[in-house]
Amino acid sequence: MNKMIQAAALAALFSAPLGASAAPMTLSLTAGNMLAQTHSHAIIMNITGTFRQLSGTLDFDPAAKTCSIDVTFVVESLSSPNAIIRAQTMSAGFLDPADYPTQHYVGTCQGDQLTGNLTMRGQTHPFNMTITDELTNGQLTGIHTEGVLNRYDWGLDGLSMTVGKMIRVTNDISLTGQPPVPPAS
Repeated sequence: MNKMIQAAALAALFSAPLGASAAPMTLSLTAGNMLAQTHSHAIIMNITGTFRQLSGTLDFDPAAKTCSIDVTFVVESLSSPNAIIRAQTMSAGFLDPADYPTQHYVGTCQGDQLTGNLTMRGQTHPFNMTITDELTNGQLTGIHTEGVLNRYDWGLDGLSMTVGKMIRVTNDISLTGQPPVPPAS
């Protein structure tokens, strides 16, 4: 459950109809303005984890439609629905925060894609996400990113009989100073 990847969600800004006068911006990312989540399936239920601690930077230029993101997620801060799932998720055979305390994502906007690399469990692999602009009254107010990863690519091969191998990662970044809200499903 690589929510960190979700941090990548930031790039959606670029397709919004903003005026040419929109200036380049740098946004410090925190759990207060970025909602990074992982979504997986375990036996008979879907599990959503949310990173409660993250830090990074989103640089973007709405007029030029460019961006870059660099975000680090604290693995131990990933919430779980209950103590049993949390113990399994934080085990040495899965996320193992004792040996791998953070996950890290670095990426750039390429059209409607956030293209970058995710480091998890000491392994770095490409991880790309689709970007969707969030508009309110024609103004860009947030960015939503979404991607799917094969957890086995990062050595997350524990719990193979109970947890699916594909994990959906979503990130919602608020550009308004208000807490981010994921789009309605």
